[in-house]
Amino acid sequence: MAEASAATRPLPPDTAANVVKAVTDKTSGKPPEFKGKESPPMTPPPIAPAADPNAGKKKYVVDGKEIFLTPEQADSYVNKGIAFEPRISELARLQNETAQFLELLKNDPSKVLFNPKVGLTPEVALEKILQSSKISDSIKETVGHWYYENVVKRANMDERDRAILERDERIQELTAGEKARQEAQVARENQARVEQQLGILKGQIREALTEIGLPSVDTPIGAQLAKRVADVMRVSYLSRQPCTAKEAAAKVKAEVKEFQKMYYDSLDEDKLVEELGKENAEKVRKHFLKIVKATGKDAQDPNPKPRERSNERKTMNSDQFRDYLDGLKQKK
Repeated sequence: MAEASAATRPLPPDTAANVVKAVTDKTSGKPPEFKGKESPPMTPPPIAPAADPNAGKKKYVVDGKEIFLTPEQADSYVNKGIAFEPRISELARLQNETAQFLELLKNDPSKVLFNPKVGLTPEVALEKILQSSKISDSIKETVGHWYYENVVKRANMDERDRAILERDERIQELTAGEKARQEAQVARENQARVEQQLGILKGQIREALTEIGLPSVDTPIGAQLAKRVADVMRVSYLSRQPCTAKEAAAKVKAEVKEFQKMYYDSLDEDKLVEELGKENAEKVRKHFLKIVKATGKDAQDPNPKPRERSNERKTMNSDQFRDYLDGLKQKK
């Protein structure tokens, strides 16, 4: 008989057993087992949670926006800020000086042109201005009028009229200088009087705070109270009902006590003790302890002394009256 074909060849025992087991596992829902070089079915890998980009960073709020910085970045910004702060102060000073310079240039440009610190002479300034292409007809008319009044007209005067004009100009210059000097002197005197009155007022406020038991002006809270006392005095002066520093300080003290009482009344016992602090709470405890001890002592006294009535009439028995008479006889 010819050899059996591969299709009709019987399966090895192990292979047949594996096929039967696979069919049985499939019908029962059990996943198949893989041995040898057989590859298991592909399963998707687990999805790792997304890493927090701000982990280990601290949140800061700058201009209403939240930013997260590492400690190294925060230290770097702090160092830059410390180094930049003096530059900001210098920039503010330069801006202030620039604003003052522009205000002076607008109101009195001659003080700028004739100031040697500027390094710009009137001749150079006028030359640069006249070389500009923005010279209008009105500017030309102004320059022409000035030239006629101060050069042409003066050159055509006789010696006598020119001398009178120059004399009048010197008088005006001296008068203006004297007026400026007097105004500066008056301003200095007024400033000195203001500082003197402020010194007196500060002394009065300092003394008033001490008298009514408020903190000294040398302390932060005392400085705030002194400012409040000054405000009360200012308002009373403007309302045409001036008061002394002591009266204003007493009013400020009453305001503080009223505010303090209102605030303490709104607290429960635990919050009240917390606000009073450990030292003040201990003072309150000692105070009530003294009251309790005094009350208990009066209640425990077995032989309390009767109180004498001031309006009660004193009486004597016969023996006391006889002794009283004998004493009077001996005195005689």
